[in-house]
Amino acid sequence: MPLARLLRCFLQCSLAAAVLLPAVAGAASLQAASQRYASGTHGSDAGESTTPRALKAGIERLRAGTWWEANRKIRPELAQVGDLMFLLPLADRDLEPSSDAVGRVQRLREALRSHVTHEPAGWPRLVAQVRAERVKAGDASAVLLADALINEVRYRDGTDGTYYSPARFFAESGVCKDFAVAKYLLLRDAGFDIARLRLVSLAPRYNNTPDDWHVILVVQINGASEPLALDSPSAPTAKRAGNTASEASASSGPSALLGAILAGREPADAVLRAPAGPLATSLSRSGQARRPLATVFNEQGSRSFERAAPAAPRRASAAGRGANAMYVDEMGEPWKVDSSGTFPKWRVAVDQVDVLAKPGPAEGMMRVAAR
Repeated sequence: MPLARLLRCFLQCSLAAAVLLPAVAGAASLQAASQRYASGTHGSDAGESTTPRALKAGIERLRAGTWWEANRKIRPELAQVGDLMFLLPLADRDLEPSSDAVGRVQRLREALRSHVTHEPAGWPRLVAQVRAERVKAGDASAVLLADALINEVRYRDGTDGTYYSPARFFAESGVCKDFAVAKYLLLRDAGFDIARLRLVSLAPRYNNTPDDWHVILVVQINGASEPLALDSPSAPTAKRAGNTASEASASSGPSALLGAILAGREPADAVLRAPAGPLATSLSRSGQARRPLATVFNEQGSRSFERAAPAAPRRASAAGRGANAMYVDEMGEPWKVDSSGTFPKWRVAVDQVDVLAKPGPAEGMMRVAAR
C-alpha cells in the first residue's frame, strides 16, 4: 500500500512538472527578450523582427536629415521621417502631447461622431466602389481611387477652424484639412486599418512665409514600400469682383463628375481619366516632401516631431558678424547656426571631430550646420 501511494504521488508530481515547466520557461524567455530590447541588444539571426531595424533606420534618417526653424521650433522634413511616423506609437505615455496636437485629435473625433450620424448622399456608393477596387486591384489602387474621388470636391477657403465631416464638406467645400479628413473617413469606411492612416500637419518653412500650415493624409500600403502622400487641390485663383452669387455657389461642393458618381450615373473610376488634384504619390516624390513636419495623428492619438529651437548663445563669437554662432538646446546638445542668413536651413549631423576627440558621451552629440 505505501508503495502504491508513493507511485501515485510520483505520477502527480510528474504531471504537474510537465504542465508548469514550459510556462515558466516561456516567461523567462519573454523577460529576457524584453530586457534585450530595452537595452538595445538584439540578436542577429535571420528570424529576428525587422521592426527594431526599421525604427533605428528611421531615427538615423532624422539625425542626418534637414530641419527647419520657424517660430522658435525646429522640425524635420516630411520625406525623411518616412515610415517612422508609423513605427512610433501615437499614444506615448512618456510624452506629453502639445495643446495643438490634442486639439487636432479632438476635432477629428468630433468630425467622426458627426459622420456616424450623418453621411452625405451617395457616400455608401463611394465606399462600396473603393472597397471593390481594393478587392480587384489591391490597396494601392483603392487609395489612388479614394484620393481622386475626394479631390473632385471644390476648394473653398474661409472655414471656421473645425474639421468638417464629409456631409458638411460636400455641401460647403473646405480647405486642406477637410480634404484630408474626408479621405481618412472614406478609407476607414472601406475597411482600411486606421493604424495605417496618419493625418499630417505640415508647418511653414519660415516665419511670415507664404506657404502656410497644411494638412494631408499619409497611408502606409505595406511595410515594404514607402508611404503614400495624399495631397489636396490648391486654392483657386482669386474671384473677380463682379462675380454673382450664383457663380459663387457653383464654385463649392462636388464637381459635376463627382455628383454623377454619387448619383450612380458614372462609375467611380471615371475620376482617374483626368484627376482634379495632385495624384497620390510616395512621400519622397510628393510636392510636400520638403515641408517641415510638426504632428502626425489619427483618432487614436498624436505624436509631435518638433522640438524647441536652441536658446541663448552658448558662447560669444569674436570673429565678427559673419561668424557662426554656437547655441545649446534644452537637451544640452550644441547647435551651430550660420548668422549670415536670415532664415538658414539647418542640417542635423553627427560631429565626427567631437566623436574622435571625445569617445563615449560625445557620440550622442549633434550639431546643426547652415546650408
